Amino acid sequence: MSILANRRVLLVEDEFLILAMLCDMIADASATVVGPATTLDEALQLAKGAEMDAAILDMNLNGQWSDPVAEALGQRGIPFVFTTGYGVTERSQRFGARTVAKPYTWEALERELGQAISDAARQKTV
Repeated sequence: MSILANRRVLLVEDEFLILAMLCDMIADASATVVGPATTLDEALQLAKGAEMDAAILDMNLNGQWSDPVAEALGQRGIPFVFTTGYGVTERSQRFGARTVAKPYTWEALERELGQAISDAARQKTV
């Protein structure tokens, strides 16, 4: 069973084909998609108030960095993974976030998101 089973996952992605694929894969992992959000404004609104357990966050949304969304998730203690075509950057390091480079496999994304969830759970018990 997937570590994502029965979890609510915010999905933030601006490329339609990737978005559609991820929605299917999240559902196949027995998780629920929150959103999805395709713009920075939509993502920020959801990050600030929607019920979720984790998030998959495209680092760049239509030419805008998704830093405000990462900050909102961090303030709420919600684990997330950046996805990006830019590779691991100072953004990943600044937010202490795991990063999966595009193109990626579902297995790699699920593994990193699962590890982010586990890391967050450990931090809450410390």
